[in-house]
Amino acid sequence: MRPVAIHVLMSPGCGHGQKTLELVRAVAAELAPSARIETSEIRSMEEADLFGFRGSPTVLVNGVDVDPGPPGGVGLG
Repeated sequence: MRPVAIHVLMSPGCGHGQKTLELVRAVAAELAPSARIETSEIRSMEEADLFGFRGSPTVLVNGVDVDPGPPGGVGLG
């Protein structure tokens, strides 16, 4: 089975970032204890474009956004 990689992306000062990270850690501990969890602060439109960052926070599991929403562009919000 492929290892689980979780990446939490957030903009600086994101009001929901820490709570999201806590929730991700709790869920991973229960369902995928060996998951690798990374965080990145997205500070520029270039970084937003690079990561496909569409809003803060964004959670990617094995590179897939868990809440992709409707198609649209990237941003820092």
